[in-house]
Amino acid sequence: MTSKRSIPSKDGFQAIFESPDKKFSSNNILVLCKSNSFDVARIGVAIRKKDIKLAVNRNKIKRKIKGSFLAKVLELPVNDYVVLVKRDLIGKESDLKKDLEKIWNKIKAKDDNKSSD
Repeated sequence: MTSKRSIPSKDGFQAIFESPDKKFSSNNILVLCKSNSFDVARIGVAIRKKDIKLAVNRNKIKRKIKGSFLAKVLELPVNDYVVLVKRDLIGKESDLKKDLEKIWNKIKAKDDNKSSD
């Protein structure tokens, strides 16, 4: 993942947490969206240590989320996205993949409806 596709700092995350433009959720994840002034969509992933203890597992989930984002990034509107992992996903990679696919498609559909108006 290139650095221009990731949200760089705690301040960037905080702005999205305080006032997201849109929220999309599933059983396992919550995605917050906020428009940005850059020409690219950016992503940040937040996983609490309390939810997933081992760093190895947190990093594996982050890689899967970022990979899913990069696969869809050209179809998504130019926003900042923060993905919050709600609960323990160890061993539930297929659920995570399905949830991400549904949410990216919802975001794309909302943007398509907005642009057709």
